[in-house]
Amino acid sequence: MAVDTAPLSPHDPDAAQGRPAGLVTRSVRSLVPAAAGVCVIAYLCWGGLNHDVRYSLGGIRTAHRAGLAASEIFVHRPLAYRWSIAGLDALTVGPSAVRETVMRLVVAALSLGAAWWLRAGLRRVLPGREPGAVAAAVGAALVCAPAWDFLQPEWVAVLVSTAAVGAALAGRRTVLAVSLCGLLLALAVLMKYTTASTALLALVVVAVLDRRRAVLSAAAAVVASSAGFALAVRVEPRERRWLHEFSALNPHSVFRTGFGVPQAHELLRSLANEALLVPVVALAPVGLALLMRDAATRRDRWVCPATAVLVLVVVAGTVVVQGQWFLYHLAPLPVLGAGLWALAVTRHLGRHGRAPTGPVAVTALLGVAVPVVAGQPLSWRTAHAPAVCAVLAIAVLLALAAALTTGRRPAGDPRPGRRSPMVAGVALALVTVIPAWPTTPYSFDVRHSGYTAQERVRTAKDLAHRLDGLRTRLGPDTPVVYLAFGDTAYFLGNPTRCRYPSPAFLQRTSYHAEVADLTSFGENLRCLDDPAARYLVVDPGWFPLERVAPAVREAVGAAYDCTGPAAFSAAGLDICVRRRPAAP
Repeated sequence: MAVDTAPLSPHDPDAAQGRPAGLVTRSVRSLVPAAAGVCVIAYLCWGGLNHDVRYSLGGIRTAHRAGLAASEIFVHRPLAYRWSIAGLDALTVGPSAVRETVMRLVVAALSLGAAWWLRAGLRRVLPGREPGAVAAAVGAALVCAPAWDFLQPEWVAVLVSTAAVGAALAGRRTVLAVSLCGLLLALAVLMKYTTASTALLALVVVAVLDRRRAVLSAAAAVVASSAGFALAVRVEPRERRWLHEFSALNPHSVFRTGFGVPQAHELLRSLANEALLVPVVALAPVGLALLMRDAATRRDRWVCPATAVLVLVVVAGTVVVQGQWFLYHLAPLPVLGAGLWALAVTRHLGRHGRAPTGPVAVTALLGVAVPVVAGQPLSWRTAHAPAVCAVLAIAVLLALAAALTTGRRPAGDPRPGRRSPMVAGVALALVTVIPAWPTTPYSFDVRHSGYTAQERVRTAKDLAHRLDGLRTRLGPDTPVVYLAFGDTAYFLGNPTRCRYPSPAFLQRTSYHAEVADLTSFGENLRCLDDPAARYLVVDPGWFPLERVAPAVREAVGAAYDCTGPAAFSAAGLDICVRRRPAAP
């Protein structure tokens, strides 16, 4: 082997200090991504949590103050999720902003841990730099999850399933590996039950890489999921009824409406919205094209599109079944898209000496252009929405054409294109961090396109400030009954003895009258008779008393005075005062 014996230049600072040439440069290259990651995580901590997570936490906290455990209350989420988020919340103390920051940091650490575990597993089955690249992309996608996705049951299931893939592939002992994988997949399933689709996607990934372990992991997951549900029912017998009646709260389920043109239109809108919000999802066909072109065998060539079709069918089916078209139902796509893109580009780089120029260039362009579009006024985005979607589609088609026609270096070409890995990594980073930009909304639809991180922080601070005054007026330890959305309970914090801290079964009767026939409706209604509650906290925008079931209005009128001199309004809420019981 030839050794370069040329003396180091006396003007080389590395030589002057006795260090190898290039060490400082490599150190800088390592520090820059780390510093950027710290800045992104710090900003995400500033952005706090989304309103759905606050909904769950608000119910858990206020009920806990009245002596009810997380297992005993209904907050739209199964027991496994309630326990998980309550355990996470137990690690925090102090004001809401501090507690949310701590939760963000803990979950970021868990996300990076899952990515590290994934890397350890992939090293058994993938060559060279591919495991590290895929794990880094997946970890970044988890940390930079869209604001609406973060800590939702669907997103938690993705996090747990990522660790499950690592567990299945990493262990040398098959029995231990598949057992750990099965337990993690069961946890993913129990997060919301519809998240069984996410566990299935994890099994598909494992099956592509190790079919035997996938089959054994699936068997372990079925046993563990059944045992987990049995445990949940044992801990809280209402869990079975809540699972059945929870679906009745959603009148838009495909089982009620059927699947037709309106549902297909909403599905396409959701997928397009997700592709714009997280462009790495839109670039998935480009990654597939690269993998198919670089496939070493015929099996590898057909496995790629078959797996992609299966993933799309599973994810789309889960969204359709729920029929609500919320983007967090698509939580697996950003993580899968990031991992696919990283694998395709890294494999191309390893086999052809350089990253594919066209796809990388389009990726970087989208990483710059989408934040610019997100930063435009809402009126501009609404008026130009078709044009923006058309430009996105054209960009993806150009990247796809480039992926199919990109030139290949001949074998043994000494020009490896040294800067290609760095450029490709920067391009992927640009599209991955888009959800973390200050101007990025929950989604680009009409309802949420103005709800950016800046607006979310401003709204939360304003609501918390207004409810601070109301809490002082009511007394911080005074029991109440909430007829308000969960983030009101989150920021107000007064205890409630109701198993339904946010009265979903009562509120739904304002537009779905059949809910009044459910057992949980009657149980929720009895909360209004609690003699310990001194006030009724009503959010008239979310809980319109004039439109809910007559039984609710009658119960409110019998127990509370909402029009007398003692009643008042504050912070956008109507406060009704408990009527004194009649003299014997």
